[in-house]
Amino acid sequence: MQNANPPKHIFGIVVLLNVLWAPVNFMVSAATERGFSGAGVGLVRWTALSLMMLLLLRNGWFRAITGHVALSKSDWWKCFGIGFFLFGPSHMMFYLSMGLVKQGLASELEGTVILAMAPIFTGLLSYFFLHERLPARRVVAIALSCIGGYIVTIGFAFPSLLGHAKGNLLFGLGVVTECLMGVIAARISRRSSGVSVLSAQMLGGGASFWVIPMLLPSVLPLSFGSTFVSWLPLLYLIFLSGLVTFTIWYRIVESAPLTQLVVGIALQPPLAALIGWLFKNEIPKQNAVIGGCVILIALALGFLGKTEKVEAID
Repeated sequence: MQNANPPKHIFGIVVLLNVLWAPVNFMVSAATERGFSGAGVGLVRWTALSLMMLLLLRNGWFRAITGHVALSKSDWWKCFGIGFFLFGPSHMMFYLSMGLVKQGLASELEGTVILAMAPIFTGLLSYFFLHERLPARRVVAIALSCIGGYIVTIGFAFPSLLGHAKGNLLFGLGVVTECLMGVIAARISRRSSGVSVLSAQMLGGGASFWVIPMLLPSVLPLSFGSTFVSWLPLLYLIFLSGLVTFTIWYRIVESAPLTQLVVGIALQPPLAALIGWLFKNEIPKQNAVIGGCVILIALALGFLGKTEKVEAID
């Protein structure tokens, strides 16, 4: 057993992480508009992250503050495998679905709603694979987070799925794949350390972006920006929404219930609306305010209650 972090501490960290994660799609779109393909973004991002993590783990100070514990050979290959077969492919599906948006075969709004369903998938997987409890308070929090995300993104009507099924299925499969990866990674992190799992996983994810696009060049073409400006979004994706956020996330997953942490994903839709307002002059609608209030209630239910201990599973 490991002691969980204080709830207020967890809440503050999750808010910070989601603020830094919110502009990811905006940055990927900015990079693809300047010459990068989705596969090109992924290859540069995850290759850079995996190499940087290997270098940082050679530093004693970094190992100390991240609580690094060396993986067994078996666990290292498991982490590399989930990176190659789950982590990398899930991001490939995200990038492919974003490309379908430009063809009218997917919707960014509906994709955001699908992402808001991640707490449901993660909650169920955590219950079965991590033996985490799902108290009624947290079940309500997860449900409200999904409802709030839907209201912010779509409103109070049914989404128009006409012509978007292909892109939505692809994005949804990516979300489920990433949820499965996160649960498996958390299981290994709790018997070792998050940063060691992350390092091996990043190597696997980076390797997948080298191998799979070569096997499927027509589906995942590789192209890269040729100007300095085109590389600027990659700096954000590598450092702020990559190295910083993932290192912190994998550290807190060691000791905090995953079913509690994922409630914070509900912050993504209102933060996306705020980004649209600040950078695209898209004034938030009434549903964004109402949905945002529902999400605040979900966060309060999810984080202000008692935080139980998590179990390290061999």
